[in-house]
Amino acid sequence: MKIAIVGAGIGGLTAAALLKEQGHEIKVFEKNREIAEAGAGIGIGGNVIDKLGKHDLAKGIKNIGQIIDVMEVLDEKANVLSKAKLKKNTVNLTMTRQGLLDVIKSYVPDSIIYTNHKVKRVDSGALKVELHFAEHQSEAFDLCIGADGLHSHIRSTIAPNSKILYQGYTVFRGLVEDVDIKPDNIAKEYWSSKGRVGIVPLLNNKAYWFISINAKAQDARLKSYGKPHLQARFNHFPNEVRQILDKQSETEILLHDMYDLQPLKTFVYQRVILLGDAAHATTPNMGQGAGQAMEDAIVLANCLGAYPFEEALQKYDKLRVKHTKKVIKKSRKIGKLAQLSNRPLIALRNKIAKLIPNQLVSRQTKFLYKAKSK
Repeated sequence: MKIAIVGAGIGGLTAAALLKEQGHEIKVFEKNREIAEAGAGIGIGGNVIDKLGKHDLAKGIKNIGQIIDVMEVLDEKANVLSKAKLKKNTVNLTMTRQGLLDVIKSYVPDSIIYTNHKVKRVDSGALKVELHFAEHQSEAFDLCIGADGLHSHIRSTIAPNSKILYQGYTVFRGLVEDVDIKPDNIAKEYWSSKGRVGIVPLLNNKAYWFISINAKAQDARLKSYGKPHLQARFNHFPNEVRQILDKQSETEILLHDMYDLQPLKTFVYQRVILLGDAAHATTPNMGQGAGQAMEDAIVLANCLGAYPFEEALQKYDKLRVKHTKKVIKKSRKIGKLAQLSNRPLIALRNKIAKLIPNQLVSRQTKFLYKAKSK
C-alpha cells in the first residue's frame, strides 16, 4: 500500500518506521527544511515501551532514557503533598525531545523523508487521496496519515470545525547540564500561587525543568521574561529550584502557551486519518503527549497488519478515540488543579492532597496500561 505521512515528528516517524517494516511504500512529508523538535525534555511511559514489546526501537529508547519511577508533588516550602510510585514491572523514561526524535529517525530511511514539502490541499475520496503541495507536484496515495501537530493543516482541511483550546497558562522550559540530582529516579513538581516548577532528571547529570504560570494567551509581559525574572519570581523556592535556574543559560529558555484539542469524534475521514497531536493534542500534565502519538502509530501498524484495510481503520478509530479523549480530559483536570492561584483554595487543595493515600494517587494512571494495541 502507498502511504503518505504528513509531519516528521515523533508520531509521524514512528508510524513510518513501523509501516515501512510491514512492506508498505512510505513517503514522509515535512514542511520544514530540517527535522527537529522544538522542546526540551520529554517522558516516555512504560505504556509505550510495553506496546513496542520486543521491537528494537524499545531498546533504542531505553539506551537514551533516565529511569523515573516516582512522581512527587511538593509545595513551595518542599512539604510533600503526594508521592506516586509508577507502575511496577515496567520502565518509565525521560530524555531530550531531540534525542528521542533522532532515535526514532534512525529507523526510517532518509530516502523516504521529503523536507520542504508543504501540503496546500488534500483531496480525499473513497479509494484514493491526493496531496497537493505548495512547490511540488501533486501525488496520489492509498492512505494519508496527518501527523502534523497541534495546528494541523490536514485536520483543518478534513475536520474544519475542530477546536484548539487555550488552557490559561504558559510554560517556560529549559535543559541544564552538570547538575547532581539525588535521587535521580524522582520527577518533582513544586506547586504555588506564583506558578508551578517541575524538575526532571535526565541521563549524564542533565535535567529538564519547566515553569507554568497563569496568563492570557500571548501575554506580552511574560514574553519579555528572561532568566533574571524567573529567578526573582521563584527566589523563595527550595535550593533545588534556585540551583537549576542558576545553571540555565540566558539564551536557551523556551516559552509556549498551553493548548489542547477539543476531543474529536473520529480520527478517520475516508482515506485520511489523524495521528498524534493532530488527532488529540493534550496538555503535558500527564507526560503523555509524545507517548500517545507513538501509541497511535503502534496501534495503527498492528491493525493494518491484522485486519483487512477498512476494518483496520475502524479498529484504529475505536481503540484510539475514546482512550485519548480520557487522556486529554484527565490532563486538563490536573492542570487546572495544579495551576490554582487563590490562596484559600490552594490551602484546601494541599490539605486534601496530603490526606489521599499514595497508593490511590498511583492508581490514577492505571488506565494508560490497559489500552489495547490491536
